[in-house]
Amino acid sequence: MQRNFLVVAHSGKLREALATNLRKRGFTVTLAGTESEAIQVVRNVAVDVVLIESRHPDARIKRARTRIRRERPDCQVFVVTNFDLVKNSADLLSFGAHDYILDMDVLLDLATAPLHGARGPASEEQDKGTRSLIKVLDVLVGLLELDDRYFGGFSHQVVRLARAVAEEMGLESEVISEVVIATLLRDIGKAGVHEDVLVEDKEFSSEQSDKMRGHVTGSVRLLEHIDFPWKIIPVIRHHHERYDGKGYPDGLKGREIPLGARIVSAVDAYMAIISDRPHRQALTPEEALAELERQAGAHFDPEVVEVLIRIIEKHHTGCGLGQKPSVLVIDPEEEFRRLLKMRLLNEGFEVRAIPDLEDDLEAIAENPPHLILAGAGENGSHTLEVLQTVREDERLGLVPFVFLAQGDDRLLKLRALRHGVDDFFQRSDDLEEMVARVENILTREAQRRNGAASRRRRGITGQIENLALPDIVQILSIGMKTARVTIDSGSSSGEVWVKDGTIVHAKVGSRTGETAFYEMLRFKDGEFAIEHGVKTSQRTIQTDAMFLVMEGLRRLDEESVA
Repeated sequence: MQRNFLVVAHSGKLREALATNLRKRGFTVTLAGTESEAIQVVRNVAVDVVLIESRHPDARIKRARTRIRRERPDCQVFVVTNFDLVKNSADLLSFGAHDYILDMDVLLDLATAPLHGARGPASEEQDKGTRSLIKVLDVLVGLLELDDRYFGGFSHQVVRLARAVAEEMGLESEVISEVVIATLLRDIGKAGVHEDVLVEDKEFSSEQSDKMRGHVTGSVRLLEHIDFPWKIIPVIRHHHERYDGKGYPDGLKGREIPLGARIVSAVDAYMAIISDRPHRQALTPEEALAELERQAGAHFDPEVVEVLIRIIEKHHTGCGLGQKPSVLVIDPEEEFRRLLKMRLLNEGFEVRAIPDLEDDLEAIAENPPHLILAGAGENGSHTLEVLQTVREDERLGLVPFVFLAQGDDRLLKLRALRHGVDDFFQRSDDLEEMVARVENILTREAQRRNGAASRRRRGITGQIENLALPDIVQILSIGMKTARVTIDSGSSSGEVWVKDGTIVHAKVGSRTGETAFYEMLRFKDGEFAIEHGVKTSQRTIQTDAMFLVMEGLRRLDEESVA
């Protein structure tokens, strides 16, 4: 299993030396400059080993070690002193029988030794229990939302998208479970909000807004007595925080907000924006993505937004970016209709379920679905008549039609295929398999109509008139992000590379380093793009990021006065 290291050292040179050696060994490394930063990191990231460098391993370091172990009980914590810092100092005299000096490679051999308690049957049973719990919660929440016009299938769609973002970001399975379970339980506190507020069809008053905000602390109160093996309470508590610190309930900002909460915040907002609500209509998916980009760095973590957009564009089904495909289910058995409807709603489809086509034909033809699933009954004859009716209506004639048969009847299947059905399902088939086959049909149909063309983006984009380079640097610095920032301004363009929140390289034409960065500060209009995770091997800037920005702005002020 991939192991995650956290290196804590006040010296940037030492941090990089330790991190470089660990990365060469194939490990994931996060860096922190202080013990307080380290506490924030272990709250948000599944860390296996922490290396704390301290010249004086005093009570403060011991407290930090204790707090880290409290946050991550299975985490190993090593406190080390760099010999290079004390070899010419009186501090060396403090070394005694309980102090040891190790070569760096020996230290790393100890830190990277196999974890105690390799995965075995107990771990596998635990994973199975987690998956089962998630499925049970998913079904229960789905049943609660089933007949809700606005929220049918909503939580499952948020969960699916949040899981995809967490997996795309390469998070540990423990953190993914935290995100998924917290997403399912995040709004349980709405049980304490009066129904009149929940169904309000106008903009909330300030009093109603306060009541709605109270659902966050309500959710925490309902769940805090449960000893979950995952850190879901912080995710639930903070999923309405803002990246710029203007959210609630605690006004956290940047990396202070648990990563799971940052993911849930962006995903929940996107799904809410593209969904109808009692007080407003849904925005189009394109408008929703534009709003996410506009709020990246203010309301949402820009790296999460970039991953979310990539996921949405990669996995949209059938009808266009983020648009909900509609499915018509025709089946006389009410229980089966409701179960299938719930599964389809959970996967993001709009679903209408009716016992028979005859009474609803005209209304359905006025607003044709993207797919029809029709129960075959005992001998399939009535369903074949329904198929013929659909094919004879010019408004419905090209809609894919799927037979839902009672069993594996080969003769009925041949009759149905000869009459022109597009696929043949058995009602006994696994519902998840049915949904997957529905998605495949719609995807093929969309490709047939529109081709496989899709939009191409490059990270988070926008206009520098709205978000200037100093603001971008501040956002990346707060989040300790690694990214490449590209700015195109007329005939000029430049690039800045940021690593763990620190500017390491800049380039404009043939100019590099601080000179290039100062030149980019002069760009007043044009487009920017932030691509997270992009690295460079070049290091032309050693200055602190915010000092570099302030120095560049000072120079611009002097130029304007001159």
